[in-house]
Amino acid sequence: MIYYARKSWYIKTSRIKDDLLKSNEEVNWYPQHIKYGRFGNWLENNVDWALTRERYWGTPLPVWVDDNGHKICIGSVAQLRKMAVDMPRDLDLHRPYVDNITIKCKKCGKDMRRVPEVIDVWFDSGSMPYAQYHYPFENVKLFEDNFPADFIGEAIDQTRGWFYTLLAISTLVFKKSCFKNVLCLGLINDESGQKMSKSRGNVVNPWDVLNKQGADALRWYFFTGVSPWL
Repeated sequence: MIYYARKSWYIKTSRIKDDLLKSNEEVNWYPQHIKYGRFGNWLENNVDWALTRERYWGTPLPVWVDDNGHKICIGSVAQLRKMAVDMPRDLDLHRPYVDNITIKCKKCGKDMRRVPEVIDVWFDSGSMPYAQYHYPFENVKLFEDNFPADFIGEAIDQTRGWFYTLLAISTLVFKKSCFKNVLCLGLINDESGQKMSKSRGNVVNPWDVLNKQGADALRWYFFTGVSPWL
C-alpha cells in the first residue's frame, strides 16, 4: 500500500471552530467527560474537512467545470435540470449517468462537465436530519418540529465520525447543534479486551447468540454486565 498526497475538495471547518465549540456547549453529554474531553479536544484541534473521495460509488460532488477553469456548484435537482443542456426526466443522479450531463458556461459558452470526485460518506450520514425529510424541498414544518433531536446514541468512536459530522453540518447551516443530548456508549470487546471488529475477525455473530439464548437474555446481559458511565 502506498500513501501519497492527492488534490481534494475541502470544507473550511477550521474557520468555524469557535462556532463548533459554541454548538457543543448546547449539548448534554453522557458521560459528561466526553464533552470537553475526547469530543471537545477534537473540536479544539479542528482541521479542514477533506470532503471528496476518488471512488466510483457515492454521492457525486455537484460541481461542474470547463476548460477555462470556470466552476459552478449546483444546489438542487431543479437547478441542474434548468441549466443542463439535455437531462432526461427520470435520470439516476449517480455515476455514470450524472457524468453525461453538460452545462453551458454563462461566462465563456464552453461545455462544463462534472468533476470526477464523490463526497465523503460521512457527509451523507451527517446530513441525516435533513435528508430524512427531504428538507428544505419538502416537509418543512415536520423538520422544524423535530429539530434539534432530543437525543442521539452511538459508540464512543463516533466522536470522530457521526457525532462530529452531525454537529459540523448543522453548525454550518443553522449555527447550532442538531441534537440536545448524546448517549455515548462503550465498545464491545473480545475475550482479550480488544474491540470487536470485522477487519480483525474477532466478532461474535449476534444472530448465533439470539438464536441460542434469545433477545431478552442478551439485553439483560448488556444491562447488568457493566454500569454505564461509572
